[in-house]
Amino acid sequence: MQEDRPSAPDPGELPEVEVESRRRVSLVWLFPLVAAAIAIWLGYTTLREQGPTITIGFESAEGLEADKTRIKYKDVDVGVVDNVALSDDLSHILVTAELSKGVEQHVTEGTRFWIVRPRIGASGVSGLGTLLSGAFIEMDPGEGALTDSFVGLEEPPPISSDVPGTRYLLQAENLGWVERGSPVYYRDVPVGQVLSYQLPKDRRALEVQVFINAPHDQLVRADSRFWNASGIEISATAAGFDLRVQSLTALLAGGIAFDTPGIARPGEQAAAASEFPLFESFASVGEAQFTEKIPYLVSFDGSVRGLSPGAPVEFRGIKVGRVTDISLVAEPETGSVRIPVAIEIEPQRVGMEGDMSDVQPFEMMTALVDRGLRAQLRQGNLLTGELYVSLDFHPEAPEAELDMRAKYPLIPSVPTDIEVLTASVTGILDKLAGLPLEDLVTDLRNTVQSINALASSDDTGQIVAALSEAAVGLQALVAKLEEQLGPLLGQARSTLAAAEGLVGRDSQTRYDVSAMLRELTSAARSIRLFADYLERHPEALIRGKAGYDGR
Repeated sequence: MQEDRPSAPDPGELPEVEVESRRRVSLVWLFPLVAAAIAIWLGYTTLREQGPTITIGFESAEGLEADKTRIKYKDVDVGVVDNVALSDDLSHILVTAELSKGVEQHVTEGTRFWIVRPRIGASGVSGLGTLLSGAFIEMDPGEGALTDSFVGLEEPPPISSDVPGTRYLLQAENLGWVERGSPVYYRDVPVGQVLSYQLPKDRRALEVQVFINAPHDQLVRADSRFWNASGIEISATAAGFDLRVQSLTALLAGGIAFDTPGIARPGEQAAAASEFPLFESFASVGEAQFTEKIPYLVSFDGSVRGLSPGAPVEFRGIKVGRVTDISLVAEPETGSVRIPVAIEIEPQRVGMEGDMSDVQPFEMMTALVDRGLRAQLRQGNLLTGELYVSLDFHPEAPEAELDMRAKYPLIPSVPTDIEVLTASVTGILDKLAGLPLEDLVTDLRNTVQSINALASSDDTGQIVAALSEAAVGLQALVAKLEEQLGPLLGQARSTLAAAEGLVGRDSQTRYDVSAMLRELTSAARSIRLFADYLERHPEALIRGKAGYDGR
């Protein structure tokens, strides 16, 4: 039996495929899309809110921690430290920090960074708050082009960039006790402070940068004078001890003071970065105005112990110069030793009458030496033993002239008063030593013996008796003269009585004469006191003395 089998398809007929399209999206793909959108949004937001990233170099990383140490400006957080690492050459620390949005415009070349820690310095104690909160980095915005690399300060700057004031540059030979943060005074009032100091490449003078706060910076003018006011100035000179105290702060931390002559007169403030000399002391400020100096030499034969460079040269008590050098010169040919003392005469200290433009520097000194001007060492102070050079006229001195053969003109000198006194005493002793004292004593003894012999002789008694008889006759002669000259003697007594009435003890004439003598004595005393005062204070002839009462 044949089974029914399906008939084979016709080769010419192909089956048709029906395609059914599906338009639905699987929910599986929704979650990645949402996550990507959120990530893009977060990234955009982060980039939009992210500030600049900077690198700061420090010598040490003491107190710094990544993701913890904050960067602050006026106690407001403006960033955080991301990383702390060593530099490639291990010479310093590189701190990478991320700043807040909006600070990028202040990240310039003039911006300064430093680590705030507890510090004790000339300006006081700072950073005590970090004992509890930990160290942080302080930011001080500045000016300049934008940058992302900085060199951190190891010490905080004394002045912030937003403090109003003016910077000036001082040229100093020695720094003294001045340091960063030392105060600057005007009439004992602190008006600024020292910013920095450095030794320039030429090493001629130290450069000290100071900052004067506004509005006190208007006190600084072109003729202002700065000096080192390091607490106490004490010096022993021929005039005695000179003591000057600025303040306790200057004593501990050093300081600089300044003043401006004629500040009451209108004037312009000195421009920023103006340069001024920094004098060693207040006393040296006054000496700086005498710029013209004429060198001379003075040779002394005696001891110059107590004379030192810087000692004054005076003319009748008025300083006209100073001693610059003292040396010892031996001359082998003659076997003598000289002590040439170099001095400088400052002609600006001497007022000149008339036109002196044609007078040569040494011409006037030559004329003065011809008139008897000599140099002499004198004691300036008994307590310190300091000597000074005195120039004065000595008419009794031997004739001499200004010697122009040396390196500098040589002013002749005279011995000191002690040397003159010593020479006089020595001469008297020499004369006494040359007297024949033994012969004189023998002659004196013989004379006394002769007088004793004469007094005890018989002839002496007869002479005394004859003298007694002569005295009796003389008395008789006087009595006879009284009888004959009686009227004349009476007239003489009357004349003497009249004279006594005129100049007697109770007479008006004697009283008037006595009063006149007292007035003359008082006037002479006043004149003497006034002359002594002028000798001590010759400037009174120009300035005058208010309330002078002769005391």
